[in-house]
Amino acid sequence: MKTVWDRWFGKTKRSRYLIREPHLSGYSIDIGLYSDVGCVRASNQDRIGCVRYAAPGNAVTILADGMGGHNGGETASELAVTVLERRFSRQLDRHSCQQALTDSFAEANATILGVAKQQAELAGMGTTLVVLVIVEGCAVYANVGDSRLYLIRNGSCIQLSEDHTMVAQMIRDGLLQPKEAETHPDKNIITRAVGTKPSVNVALSKSPLFLEQSDCFVLCSDGLYDLVSEPELIEITQKNSAQIACDILVDLAKQRGGYDNISVIIVKIGKMAEGHLRVPITRF
Repeated sequence: MKTVWDRWFGKTKRSRYLIREPHLSGYSIDIGLYSDVGCVRASNQDRIGCVRYAAPGNAVTILADGMGGHNGGETASELAVTVLERRFSRQLDRHSCQQALTDSFAEANATILGVAKQQAELAGMGTTLVVLVIVEGCAVYANVGDSRLYLIRNGSCIQLSEDHTMVAQMIRDGLLQPKEAETHPDKNIITRAVGTKPSVNVALSKSPLFLEQSDCFVLCSDGLYDLVSEPELIEITQKNSAQIACDILVDLAKQRGGYDNISVIIVKIGKMAEGHLRVPITRF
């Protein structure tokens, strides 16, 4: 199975991209966020979050899709996003963010379990969780569950996150073809979640992904990607600002039924405005 790096760059170029220093220094970040209850559900169990830093090229975006009944899903996703926002409230550098991601997922997992033990009506609650960290010209990311992170670069769209679902595992085992998974009745049964077991197995980016001008990252719940195709993601994000693209994508999913909660975060990498001074990184 090819890795993300092999699919993007090929094996001969892989080591160069992994070891070189970031070549993108003066860049801006345009972030859009939108979470909607959709057209069918009575409540929104998705939660989104964002942390911006004094250094204009650094940010953290977070998306969670809760499960476990009306109150349980809302509580689990809210707790996860709150923990991540607090954990990343201090400025990071690219050498520390992978450990910070591992620690923050573990804390979110323990927090959700602890609350569930104290309140019987919340027993069994959990959440998906996908996080993107942009820091010092690099992207680092992690996920649990089936909420996704895509990178749109040079007109192509690739899924960076790893789906933790029954059908995704069947594809990896060679028991199912990707096209068959689109209509499989068990496609939304997840095999990993935050807050359901004493420990959580996190899919973490192995190395920093160095940014390029015009990169676009899309974090979304299944309520969006089940109804909007990757070619549509490319077209809409390339033609619009981050927030307008979010609005259009959510509206499109709702026009097609909106049978689940719909959440999307878009992070677009652009050129820093001429004359804009880089703000020194605040250290603690």
